[in-house]
Amino acid sequence: MVYQVLSLLFLIGAIVLGFTKKLNVGIVSVGLAFVLGLISGVDTNVILSGFPSKLFMTLLGTMFFFCLLQENHTLELLSKKMVAMVGRKTFLIPIIIYVVSYVLSAAGPGAISVQSVMIIFAVSLSVQMHASPILMGSMAILGAVGGTASPIALSGIIVTDLTEEMGMSGVAFPVFLGVSVANLICAVILYIVFKGYKMKSEDTIAKEDLPKFNRSQIICIIALLVMVVAVVVFRYDVGLVSFALAFVLLFFGVVNEKAALKLIPWSVLLLITGVSILMAVTKELGGITLLSDLLASMMNRITAGPIIALTSGLMSWFSSANGVVLPTLIPTVQDIVANVGGNVTAVELIMAIVGGATVAGISPLSTGGSLILASYAQETDVTDKEQQSVFAKLFGVSFGAVMVVVIFALVGGFKLFC
Repeated sequence: MVYQVLSLLFLIGAIVLGFTKKLNVGIVSVGLAFVLGLISGVDTNVILSGFPSKLFMTLLGTMFFFCLLQENHTLELLSKKMVAMVGRKTFLIPIIIYVVSYVLSAAGPGAISVQSVMIIFAVSLSVQMHASPILMGSMAILGAVGGTASPIALSGIIVTDLTEEMGMSGVAFPVFLGVSVANLICAVILYIVFKGYKMKSEDTIAKEDLPKFNRSQIICIIALLVMVVAVVVFRYDVGLVSFALAFVLLFFGVVNEKAALKLIPWSVLLLITGVSILMAVTKELGGITLLSDLLASMMNRITAGPIIALTSGLMSWFSSANGVVLPTLIPTVQDIVANVGGNVTAVELIMAIVGGATVAGISPLSTGGSLILASYAQETDVTDKEQQSVFAKLFGVSFGAVMVVVIFALVGGFKLFC
């Protein structure tokens, strides 16, 4: 019991230290895993075996492939061309931004790569159109984080990896559907609240003002289509397919390897793998079982989904959804289901976790929300007072989105996809 409590305190401590000291939680986690191992007598081999080698290769492959497409502006030009299709129907632009972000994210890169392109584009466009940067930027985030639950995107890959370790199969696609619907509800409410349907502007993107795809970008788009078919239709490993296609693009000289390597979010990879190592030690010492029991003690068959959705949202405000929240909470669901009973299922709880954690990304404390704030400040030279106002509004939107997911879980929305 002592080691159970201690391991859980170390896990919480890693998250708190990372947030308060502005340190990468992954690096903190590896250091604390070693210390925890020394205290509890856990063998070094157990600590090192916690490194998620398969997950690491999958994420590295997909991230590198899409960084190649990002570096030569393929994704950026593709998104602009899609937005230009609406012409003068400017009320459709927030919807198009959401759809483009969702599709691009679901196709493989996940939220991180897509957000870096779409948020800056959406906020810049909002300034040109005198529209709300919060509406436009948040629609980009919601689309990106909704798509990232795809089985071939970042969060979906992590869900698949974690659930397979738990002996669960066939989870990824139902989770993708459930999270997508909850995410879409958030987007519709946001669009209505910020009156996106009333948007009017003479400053739009004209098709004739955009350049044509060059040879390199056309080859990249073909490679993207090949990846989707290979993974979705033929069920090949997305990481290995990404590495293979990246090699082809490099061989034909249509992308810049060195520039793309610099775009890879190495800090995210460190975060995910580092937390996985500490999680392995925590699990070995029974800390995950203790966390499951604590959560289950506050739940019943009605409140299990809403409580775990709210928990994941709260955690995601102060830590990474993919690097911390999902690896921490998903391993607890089977024990929670066993303790709560009734018609609660593990898949339902996983949907609530992913749904709550991802929509919280609008928070200005998260990467997406902070990028909206930074992009808007760069575009307009806003005052400190206005920055604080945007900060507060972003946090309010994030809180509202999490509560939508909580209510969706409460009314049994996720059960429809189990």
